[in-house]
Amino acid sequence: MPSRLVVGAAIVWHGQVLAARRTAPAALAGRWELPGGKVEPGERPEEALVRECREELGVSVEVGEPLGADVPAAPFGTLRVFTAALLAGEPRPLEDHDALRWLAYDELDTVAWLPNDRPLLPALRDLLVGGEPLPGGRVGGVVRIGATVRRPTGPWTAAVHELLQLLDQHDVPLVPELLGIDDLGREMVRYVPGATVGAGDVPAAFRTPAVLDQIGRWLAALHTASRQFPEGERVWRRGRLARRPGAVICHHDVSPHNIVLTPTGAVAVVVDWDMAAPGHPLDDVAFAAWQFVLRHGDPPDTEAAGLATLAAAYGTDPVAVLDRVGPRLRGAVRFMRRGAAAGDIGLQRLLRSGIPEATEAGVVEVERRRGVLVAALRG
Repeated sequence: MPSRLVVGAAIVWHGQVLAARRTAPAALAGRWELPGGKVEPGERPEEALVRECREELGVSVEVGEPLGADVPAAPFGTLRVFTAALLAGEPRPLEDHDALRWLAYDELDTVAWLPNDRPLLPALRDLLVGGEPLPGGRVGGVVRIGATVRRPTGPWTAAVHELLQLLDQHDVPLVPELLGIDDLGREMVRYVPGATVGAGDVPAAFRTPAVLDQIGRWLAALHTASRQFPEGERVWRRGRLARRPGAVICHHDVSPHNIVLTPTGAVAVVVDWDMAAPGHPLDDVAFAAWQFVLRHGDPPDTEAAGLATLAAAYGTDPVAVLDRVGPRLRGAVRFMRRGAAAGDIGLQRLLRSGIPEATEAGVVEVERRRGVLVAALRG
């Protein structure tokens, strides 16, 4: 009997691969495989894989590159697996399968694979371990793997996790659900679906009065709860610092890039907590004012209205917030440059993006227009 080529699909979606459980023949029932099948005479392997995915799963796929080397596939011949991306359809177990599972790199050993597929597991792990890079955030390294988000850790992570656990105990909303550390040392939190800001201008939906009101109220809740954070020094990304009596722990990076919006335009979660550290409460409000209100070239009346909404929701004077913007952002630029010089890869990435220079120029412009903004606020 001549050897035949069998093709399989490593269909990757959100950092996971699709596995299918066989029902036939009886000797293979209950075992898991990458979906696929035999190449018919006259078919190219890629064409056969598109056909098999349509017949076995009811989906359309785009075939990528081969995954590793061909492996023996007794008794049929040789198995060649390709990476593949879903184009259309929701996978369903058809023909010789009765169940499907999406598996992350650290879940590959939780199913009983067919002997022919097991040699491909190391290559599958290498393919999946990097996850799916997520938009939003600006320090980088954040990926999605299934229902989790994973990001690099640092010496500051223990303090941040202590803060997140405290906020959870105090029922502070919009805080990521902490899941721990994965086997590669990455922080894991629960993935929250929704809209995020990518590169380019910030969409108007992320700067509405409703969003500003929600952010202001949330910052007030965060600061109130963080006053219960135990005193004593911790290692934060900003250095070894202690929360003094009555002081707060700030997020220090509340911006449109670090929120996720629901379909109705509400904030679902505030992400990127690696900058959190003790600080003056107005530092958080001033930074949010810059990021949501003052840096987008809006008319003074629009900026004043945004400042007023944010400050009222937090419970403070908008002029005090405005006057805090310059010192807060100049301090942030010094921190970025100092941390980058010390070897912080995330902060080095921010420096390469030109953010410090753009921030300094923006602050000069805001301070130049202070009189106009104060008049609009008082008027």
